[in-house]
Amino acid sequence: MDVSLTDYGLAVECVCFTCLMARSRTGTSSLPAVFMLFFFSIAVAAAAGGTVHGFFLDESSLGYRILWPFTLVVMGITALAGVHVATALHFSRSKAIPINRIALAVFIAYSAIVLFIRSDFLIAILDYLPALVFVGVAFLLSYLRQRKPRFLIGFLGVSTMLFAAVAQQAKLGINPRYFNHNALYHLLQAIALFMIFLAAREAIISREPIN
Repeated sequence: MDVSLTDYGLAVECVCFTCLMARSRTGTSSLPAVFMLFFFSIAVAAAAGGTVHGFFLDESSLGYRILWPFTLVVMGITALAGVHVATALHFSRSKAIPINRIALAVFIAYSAIVLFIRSDFLIAILDYLPALVFVGVAFLLSYLRQRKPRFLIGFLGVSTMLFAAVAQQAKLGINPRYFNHNALYHLLQAIALFMIFLAAREAIISREPIN
């Protein structure tokens, strides 16, 4: 139950972030849209994952066989959105397009793997770790260029997400019965995503023209 509740809490948080990003949309920048996709995909994956953990733990059940692969595919969308965030922050459109196309090809290959070959959580982590690192580097470069603290907070948020992934795989939790490694993973993600949201707002507000 702890895993489902923290998953649902994460979903609610990210829906709120998505709505706040929607209010920041402009006609001249793609950043609000890609940040919306980033947060909303996490919300959908968390809601689906929470439903699996709460109601469909039996791997032979129809709910598990539908919702778990769906959860992993949506996590792939999060990774794809992360790449788009990083390219929107630091590359011109002409330079961003080939990078984003490579990310799309990786997403297609990843989806095929989780749908037809392996559908364990480690595959999802291996898929989104490079995208998270890319976002973290983008925030760090933004901080070094503009010296705005929220970009550094965003970098620390990404670092927290990476630590959470490692802790989850190492099965580090507070209590194996009441707050296990998956619940702790969700809690750390919630904290990290708030930090990333702060950086996202700063990025939209202080958007610099790209030469």
